[in-house]
Amino acid sequence: MTRDLPETIACARLTLRPLQAGDVSDIVAMANNPKMLETTATLPHPFGMADADALIAQAATSGAQAIYGMVDGTDRLMGVLMVRFKPDQPPEVGYWLGEPHWGHGYVAEALNGLLAAVRQLPDFAVVSARVLQSNAASVRVLEKAGFAIVEHTFGVLERHRGKPLYVMQWRAG
Repeated sequence: MTRDLPETIACARLTLRPLQAGDVSDIVAMANNPKMLETTATLPHPFGMADADALIAQAATSGAQAIYGMVDGTDRLMGVLMVRFKPDQPPEVGYWLGEPHWGHGYVAEALNGLLAAVRQLPDFAVVSARVLQSNAASVRVLEKAGFAIVEHTFGVLERHRGKPLYVMQWRAG
C-alpha cells in the first residue's frame, strides 16, 4: 500500500520528501525540544543523533508506514509527517513540526497535500488521526484539513496513558 503513495509531494510553500542523512542535525535540533513531549506520543526525549539516524533508517525501510520530511523552499527540514498502515484499519497520520515553524499553517498544508495524493488511490476512503483533546492547535490543524472528531477515548501509550484523546477521521469525497 505505501508504495502507491508518491515519493515526493509538492505543496504551495513546502514539499514532502523522503528523509535524508543531511536532515539529521535539523531533526535533532527540532525534535530535542521538551515542548514536543507534551504533544507527541512516541518521540523519545532527549532526542539525539542516534534517534535521528534510526528515524531516517526506519523511513527508508518500513513498508508499514510512509514517513515524509516537510521541507521549505530551500530544502531545509521543518518537521515530519507519517502515515501508518495496519491491516483492516484506516491509515493513521501523525506529525510533528519544529517550534520555529509553529503557527504558520505548514502542517495543514502538508496534510492537504498528502490527502490530495491519497484521493488518487482506490484503497484510501478514510484516514484517521489521534490527538490529545488538550492540544487545541493540532485539533484545529486536523479540522482545517477536513478531519472530524469521530470518537472520544483515552491514551494507552505510556506518555499519554489515561489522557483524553480524540480520534479524528478524514473521508474522501
